[in-house]
Amino acid sequence: MDGLPPSYESHFTLDTPVHQKLKDKRVILASGSPRRKELFRQMGFSNIEVSVSGFPENLSKSAYVTPWEYAADTSSQKALAVYQSLAAEEDSPDVVVAADTVLILDSEIIEKPADPKNHLSILKKLRDSRDPHKIFTAVTVIVPMDVPIHPGYVMKTHLEETQVKFDPSLTNEFLEAYVRCGEGLDKAGGYGIQGFGALLVESIQGDYTNIVGLPLRATYRLLEEALDQGNAENY
Repeated sequence: MDGLPPSYESHFTLDTPVHQKLKDKRVILASGSPRRKELFRQMGFSNIEVSVSGFPENLSKSAYVTPWEYAADTSSQKALAVYQSLAAEEDSPDVVVAADTVLILDSEIIEKPADPKNHLSILKKLRDSRDPHKIFTAVTVIVPMDVPIHPGYVMKTHLEETQVKFDPSLTNEFLEAYVRCGEGLDKAGGYGIQGFGALLVESIQGDYTNIVGLPLRATYRLLEEALDQGNAENY
């Protein structure tokens, strides 16, 4: 089980103004996550080029008033790093999309598990909490402008929130079995809802794809807004 969403293949074609604008364009996903790439393809964009950001993602979390501000800043910096590295190329990108996801419980960012013992502790904490934990994904879209107006691009960022409640009746034995399977080791919060991790969840409030790592409706709307603004600035 690799934790990936099922590969999305459709015999249908979605032909919206956004799809028309991005047809045969250079669309960059500034993320090495195969889950985000698969979700991006699910929106009907097959011409995706992956360019992993060189941004170190070492911003000090304590410097931010809220954890979601940290996610928004990280997403913006990842998008900018990729855009600036590719902008000088002859075939510069037409769109750059980046994202950063954090899982929060009681105002604390829950990181990826450090080891199996820590993994089990995280899952127990999520199970035993009376309140749902929250997943915030910040999505950033950059579209270049042809006119010489500083800074030369349109950048827009959106923050999406989804609340998740674990089933409080989950036994320690079940959580231990999930830890042993290894699926959640590379994921914030220690579980992958698109895999066996779905068996941990009692309820979801919000966008499911946000939990996986890229809120599709919000990302599409952000593309729409950035492209419209970029086109308006270009004329």
